[in-house]
Amino acid sequence: MPENRVSPRAKIHRSVAVGPYAVIEDDVEIGAGTVIGSHAVIRNGSRIGRHNGIHAGVHIGADPQDYHFRGEKSQCVIGDRNVIREYATISRATGRGKATIVGNGNFIMTYVHIAHNNLIGDDTIIASGAQLGGYVTIGDYAVVGGLAGIHQRCRIGRCAMLGAKSYLNQDLPPYLLARGNRARVYGVNVRGLRKRNFTWMEIEQIKRIYTFVRNCPLNRPAYIRRLKKELSGPRLGEILAFFGGTSRGILSY
Repeated sequence: MPENRVSPRAKIHRSVAVGPYAVIEDDVEIGAGTVIGSHAVIRNGSRIGRHNGIHAGVHIGADPQDYHFRGEKSQCVIGDRNVIREYATISRATGRGKATIVGNGNFIMTYVHIAHNNLIGDDTIIASGAQLGGYVTIGDYAVVGGLAGIHQRCRIGRCAMLGAKSYLNQDLPPYLLARGNRARVYGVNVRGLRKRNFTWMEIEQIKRIYTFVRNCPLNRPAYIRRLKKELSGPRLGEILAFFGGTSRGILSY
C-alpha cells in the first residue's frame, strides 16, 4: 500500500480523508470532512477548515517566493467548503504572525498560484492558470479568468470579473468587468450581478455611479466629493471606500 507522510503532531479531524503519498507536516490543522488528494503537500503553518476538497498535487502553505522572507513563522489559512483543484499552490505569508487567507466556498482551479499575504474573500472563482502576486486582495463573488496575471498589491472588488489572459496592474473596482493586456474596464458585470440576484434598479444605480466617474473631468478627491453630494444609495459607500483604499491606482473606466 502507498505510504503517506502525515505527522502525528498535526491536528487532523478523524473524518479527514488523506490520499496516497500526501505529505502533512507538524504545525497543521485540518477540520472535519476535508478530503486531501494524493501527492498533496500541506506545509507547516497551514490552517484548513471544514469540508474542503483539496485535489491531487495541491501545495498549501508553501514558503513565499519573496526576497523579504527570512523563514519567519507565518500562516496560510483556508476556510470552509473550498474546492482547490490539481496542482494549485497557495503560499503562506511573509512577516512573523501574518497570514495568507482564503475564505469560504471558493473554486480555485488547476495550476492557480496564490502568492504570499493574499486575501481571498468568499465564493470567488479563480480559473486555471491564473497567477496572483503578493498582497493581492480579491473581494467576495469575484471571478478571475484563466491565465490572468495580477500584479502584487492589486485589488479586485466584490462581484467584479477579470477576463481570461488579462494582465491587471491597477485596482478593479466592485461590480465591473475588465479584460485585456493591459486590462481596461468594459462596463458593469451585469450577468454576474444578475446571478447574485441584484435587481435591475440596483444595477442601474451602479451604472449611474460609474458613468459619473467616467465622465467627470475632476481629479479623484474632487469627484469623490461631488459623488457624495449628487448621488446616494447603498452601493455608493462601498465603491467610494474602495477608491479610497487604493495603492496601485484605479483601473481606467
